[in-house]
Amino acid sequence: MSSDKLSNKGAKSSLALRADRQKKTAITTVRKKPLTTYKVPPLTLRLSLTDKQNVQDWVEELQEDTNRKVSAAKLFRALTAMKDEIDNSKLLKIINDMQ
Repeated sequence: MSSDKLSNKGAKSSLALRADRQKKTAITTVRKKPLTTYKVPPLTLRLSLTDKQNVQDWVEELQEDTNRKVSAAKLFRALTAMKDEIDNSKLLKIINDMQ
């Protein structure tokens, strides 16, 4: 059976699909950043296992003192809400001392 007969029956060869892909002229080297439903890029935090455990321990400590569900996301939102109360020079010193 020739490829024309197969195409007429709705089948395409993988070679034809590859040829279609090669016709593209645009080269994409950087993926477009995905956006959340709020139209902002998602926040990705790369933490060591020790840091993750420290955050989780802090969340659990906070959870003991409230009836609301506490999560790492709520912890970061709360820290963001009180950013004006945080001593930036002290914070930057801690950041600069990190490895």
